[in-house]
Amino acid sequence: MDLSIRIIQESDEYQVIIEGDGVTRILKAKSINELINSLGTEIKDLLTIRESDDALKSSPCTLRGWYIRLPISKLLDIIAFLVRNRQGDDTEGIMKYLDSHGLSRSNYRVIIPTLSALGLWKQGRLTREAEELGKAVISGSPELPNLLYKIVSRNCVLRKVIEKLAEGLPIDDAIKLLGLTRRDEINYTSNLLEIIMGSDEFRCLQYSKALDNYLRNGGCFMAIDLPKGCVLNQIITIFNYLVSNRGFHLMNLLSDVDVTINLSLINTQPINDYALIIQGGKPIGALIGDVITTNSNYAPRARETVDRLEPIAMKVIKTENLMFSMIIVPIIIMDECPRMKVYAMVGNKMGDWIARVFDLP
Repeated sequence: MDLSIRIIQESDEYQVIIEGDGVTRILKAKSINELINSLGTEIKDLLTIRESDDALKSSPCTLRGWYIRLPISKLLDIIAFLVRNRQGDDTEGIMKYLDSHGLSRSNYRVIIPTLSALGLWKQGRLTREAEELGKAVISGSPELPNLLYKIVSRNCVLRKVIEKLAEGLPIDDAIKLLGLTRRDEINYTSNLLEIIMGSDEFRCLQYSKALDNYLRNGGCFMAIDLPKGCVLNQIITIFNYLVSNRGFHLMNLLSDVDVTINLSLINTQPINDYALIIQGGKPIGALIGDVITTNSNYAPRARETVDRLEPIAMKVIKTENLMFSMIIVPIIIMDECPRMKVYAMVGNKMGDWIARVFDLP
């Protein structure tokens, strides 16, 4: 295992950046003895994790430790400057930025750990993600919050906070989970999280959390706007719920259009705007749908949605040479206590269709 260890001394502490096998860790220490002890513990931990490749590869985050000592707006400005004026040496580029803005070169000691903690700096250079971020800043891309969300989610410490925010924990309480004590770190982290909370990616996570909670516990469905890009994930979640909890009724629907499958052997594979239903490694069906929000008179809106999706479902059957398509339309009924119904319709390659409405959970 190759490890790169960089130690940066600031006035009141040491910052250590450890890189190796796709994992980055950020340490802070107040003294040399604390630095040595922490470094030994982290290296031992890294080598222990390395013994299990599966554990390392399955982790949704690879950056350990959080460090921030400058405003997120300044960090984005620095990245954009480096991308716009790149001439090979990114370290020298940071120095040029500091010089051109009348700032002390000692600020380098807080810039590098922050970039590293977000996976934007490695082995003395901007990463590919940093270059994409810089281009988004320069162009004023509306995708900047989504891009930041994906970058921040790679930090294991921040990822836990994001999960709690999506579950409804207030931002001030979520920040406390990080154990930050410096007021500037708390403010800068709050600003970063506020940006990503405005992203479609975060709203997708919020919706997924609300849906999972509703399917598990019932009660009122805390409906929020659902970005178009994450509709399919919710359709798949509800399909899996129906398979596990309404399997008998799904089998009846399928048998009514002469389709026989083993629900215990199927899984789904997202493909663009629909998902393939796979059994024994072979695609046998398609899953397509949309989420609608309406009042208790849901039938007209549900019928309209299904009529729009049916030709698409039939086209997928023919294109993929499948046995059937299933249209799933979750219906959020808005009243004092929002609840959910699901319009499920199954059709075969002959064009025969059968439908049923389920109350959830």
